[in-house]
Amino acid sequence: MKQLRTTKTRLALCLLVSAGVTGAHAQEERLDRLESQLERLQQDMRDSRDTDFRINGFMSTGYARASNNAGYAGVTEESEIRPLTLFAVQGTFDLSDQTRATFQLLSRGEQEARDNWETQLEWGYLSHQMDNGLRVRAGKMRMPLFMYSDSLDLGYAQPFARAPSAVYDQVSLSSYTGVDATYTFDVLGQSIRTQVFGGHSQEDRLAGQNNDIFELELRNIAGAVMSWTDYTWTLRGVAARADTNFVPFGAQDDDGEFFGLGVEYEKGNIMAVSEVTRRNVDGAFPDRDGAYATLGYRFDSVMPYVTYAWVETQDDENRPVAPTSSQASLATQNEKREDYSIGVRWDAMPGIALKADWTHSRAFGDTSGALSGNAASFASGQGNRFDHTNVYTLKLDAAF
Repeated sequence: MKQLRTTKTRLALCLLVSAGVTGAHAQEERLDRLESQLERLQQDMRDSRDTDFRINGFMSTGYARASNNAGYAGVTEESEIRPLTLFAVQGTFDLSDQTRATFQLLSRGEQEARDNWETQLEWGYLSHQMDNGLRVRAGKMRMPLFMYSDSLDLGYAQPFARAPSAVYDQVSLSSYTGVDATYTFDVLGQSIRTQVFGGHSQEDRLAGQNNDIFELELRNIAGAVMSWTDYTWTLRGVAARADTNFVPFGAQDDDGEFFGLGVEYEKGNIMAVSEVTRRNVDGAFPDRDGAYATLGYRFDSVMPYVTYAWVETQDDENRPVAPTSSQASLATQNEKREDYSIGVRWDAMPGIALKADWTHSRAFGDTSGALSGNAASFASGQGNRFDHTNVYTLKLDAAF
């Protein structure tokens, strides 16, 4: 604004000088020309201020149906559209050259009417980039446990139609409130990124045969992430712990740990990504191992891919029975499953991708496979109701 006042003063002085040596007609022409220059200057300054705030968004929608009511990823014989649909807006405001505020609002369809299209603040944090390269953030952020954690809702940034649940269902809480610090340095043209984070996460969940509302809470979260890349290969490791509290599963102030290792390869037309994770929780909540591997090959704008995933609980015989739980209800948490997926992604135009996916899930053994249909049968003492399921998905992802 000081620059603008100085400019106005100079223009006024020029106008007075012009008025003293020219006629009235020439003075009016000069005034019009100078006012036009002043308006352009004011517009340039407004445009400069506008660049401090940026807004973008993304959305997804789709159709899914299963061959039976086993309930893989919540999909049954009834066609599903709403759970695959979401819309998000993200804004970034530069407070200074080094300080930035970021928020993300997300509205999604849910299977339960009480959560249907409820707009929530997924992200909301301040970040500051220090002169030494250290970046510090504080607020509500995405928990950085997986390779695709930052794009967990941004389907356009993922190769598959649905992130493999064998890994991405390990920790169902996706965001936390707290702080993190990130430092990236280059070594011989390769990038190493380190991150430490800590905070608290809490969310209401449905549990039990009556779909009662319970509070799932992670307190005193502390973790670290390290990744290395030569821009063809990427290796990523994460370790985290928290105090867990989820009453239906008998988890009250139990110590929980999470470990993950991921690798990605991308060169030319080939894309490959894999993750292996382990979740350990004291008490009645199940310990769980999971992994997946995806391989894709690009033909111009089309990329077919295949995915293999498996998951298995590790403490089925040693898990204690909580006072509020029966052995039958605990058996519903026992999990063993293999998932095979074949899909294709078509980048129809910049910012828009269409995906089709067929997933075959099997090898449940004497467990529910963590499928809702089998879990209900286990809870009633009837064992497995389904020994396999097929899920068909069509999905549209867009970023703008």
